Amino acid sequence: MDVSSAFGCTLNRELSWLAFNGRVLEEATLPERPPLDRLTFLGIFLNNLDEFYRVRVGSLLDAAALPRPPIDDKTGWTPDRQLAAVAAEVARLMEATERAAESLREAFAAAEVTFPRPETLEGARAATMARFFKEELKPLLSPLVIDAHHPFPFLRDRESAVLSDFGHKALGVIPLGRLPRFRVFSDAEGHWMLHTADVVRFFAPRLYGRRTLAESVVCRVTRNADLTVEEHESEGDFRGAMRDFVRRRKRLAPVRVQFSPAASPRLAELVADRLGCPAGVAPVAQALPLDPAFAFGLAKALPPEVARNLSPSPHRPAQPAWAQGDITARIRERDRLLHLPFESITPFVRLLEQAADDPQVTAIRITLYRLAANSRIAQALARAAENGKDVLCVLELRARFDEESNINYSEMLQEAGCTVIYGLPEDKVHAKVCLILYAGHNGAPKTITQIGTGNYNEKTAALYTDLSYLTANPAIGRDAQRLFRHLCLGDSHCETDLLWVAPHAFLTRVLAQLDEEIAEARAGRPAYAFLKVNGLNSMPLIEKLIEASCAGVTLELFVRGICCLRPGVPGKTDRIRVVSVVGDHLEHTRLLCFGAKGRERLFIGSGDFLNRNLTRRVEVYVPILDADCRADLLGMIDILRADTAKGRRMSADGTYALPAPDGTPPFSSQRALAERYATPAPVPERRPLLRRLFGWKPRRTSP
Repeated sequence: MDVSSAFGCTLNRELSWLAFNGRVLEEATLPERPPLDRLTFLGIFLNNLDEFYRVRVGSLLDAAALPRPPIDDKTGWTPDRQLAAVAAEVARLMEATERAAESLREAFAAAEVTFPRPETLEGARAATMARFFKEELKPLLSPLVIDAHHPFPFLRDRESAVLSDFGHKALGVIPLGRLPRFRVFSDAEGHWMLHTADVVRFFAPRLYGRRTLAESVVCRVTRNADLTVEEHESEGDFRGAMRDFVRRRKRLAPVRVQFSPAASPRLAELVADRLGCPAGVAPVAQALPLDPAFAFGLAKALPPEVARNLSPSPHRPAQPAWAQGDITARIRERDRLLHLPFESITPFVRLLEQAADDPQVTAIRITLYRLAANSRIAQALARAAENGKDVLCVLELRARFDEESNINYSEMLQEAGCTVIYGLPEDKVHAKVCLILYAGHNGAPKTITQIGTGNYNEKTAALYTDLSYLTANPAIGRDAQRLFRHLCLGDSHCETDLLWVAPHAFLTRVLAQLDEEIAEARAGRPAYAFLKVNGLNSMPLIEKLIEASCAGVTLELFVRGICCLRPGVPGKTDRIRVVSVVGDHLEHTRLLCFGAKGRERLFIGSGDFLNRNLTRRVEVYVPILDADCRADLLGMIDILRADTAKGRRMSADGTYALPAPDGTPPFSSQRALAERYATPAPVPERRPLLRRLFGWKPRRTSP
């Protein structure tokens, strides 16, 4: 299929991502959510937007400055046109954000928690604020006067400063640096929170003596983070090159300058000039506090009883009934599947901890991308090495925004005796694979292999939906051994029997599976595919999905974030359904199912259908072969299909909406799964939803 023939069926990547973040923002507006949960979603939305500017907008600004700017292959747009579209959509989202914040203020006020502006305080509260400023903030401030003799200071990425205009091109700058972001006070009238930046702005006139301030604003600069480290820069010390890379990234050009309240045109222009803002970076004003950190810290700052009233008890993952005693023995009995965060990651952690002390264990191999602080997994690997095991850690130092953490872990693991390699020169190692080798009776080692969809991170394992497959299958173990041998040789081209390994053999396998369904449909038999990933923008895959739809294959795409394929375009994608689930937990599971009922082929793995995952990363998918695990996943797919509470459907115009009410209570897949795993029960029979969704019911066929 010619790429141009997909036009009309595709969406711009950046706008698709902003639409996803808009769905996150919707969760902050739902009155049925407790206020603290709504505030958390607001903070996630703002943090997401920060990262979007640092990476995607930074990349577009760089592309726009090229002599021959690249053209978007989904829309034919130039970088400048994409930047204009992004600016318009962000402005719309920020208007919605202000409305969400006002609704939140009302919800908190009902619980006697308020967020007053400094200029509105009177009496005892005004006196409390004045003492807070005088005793705690003022001693830590260093006001600067910027004129012809004093250069403008460097404002670090995403840190705020109070700027004051003295006229005649003279500025006052008060960097806020490491000051506490906010403070919660309590009195007879309730609890109230002040943002440190607003307090300093209010008292700024007191810090400049006789100077007259025309205006004072809070300013926050977001800097470009779209920087890569080149192999030739390392000169044999890749870890040192990464340390330098992290330092350099903090000083890149601004991609966004925010003011609160709005700065005058004169001040905004003066600040943009002093910051050296690239063309296309226009200042933006918002009434909402510029720093989203308060959204995640407020719960701990409030009295415990108040916080409990504003949010229910946190979700606690269930401990699987099988995960008792010797975890290795349980996995050798049959394959096991953990469904995070409804089930705990603890069985996998305990598997590593038991392996560290097991005299039968000879070696451990693992890929590491993002680790939790104080990681029990890293500690188990270190202990295994100290106990004489051969421990290989493929630790990807280039995990964006986790580089410093991974550098520190690489040093810790090496000091413990682990062999640490840093991925491949050309491809990031994003796969989630752990291989444990046990001494065999006849010389050939036995294996237990774990392959998952999420990172080896105990913190995110309690927040993100993910799958973790644990198997003693020797064929999978042999494939994993081949993979690690190739990674040690710096080669991502690995021939395997069962595993799909990107970048050389993942997309081709997916396309082959779709070709098989296309053949079924053209032969007049039911043909079906279910694809659950976090992003989709690969044009070769989009073209194949359009071809499959035209051939009569029914396709259900559960794509949490970026989806550049429009469903429901007559004659092209009318057999495609696109759903995005945004709920209590971040959807992170990657699950593929090819084949109508009775001949399903199931796979889980680490990679999305984004260009980077398919062409520039090492990803691994594994077939699910165990009958009980397969039944578990098929039941999970049916639950996902039935989601009417959080499963937003994409229309042909690219917009998303929840299904129209049909008189039945909304059904949440995440809450249903939480209940399912909290109370172990037989896997329910698959519900015949395909007839309701697509007007037909696949007949049973032989495997």
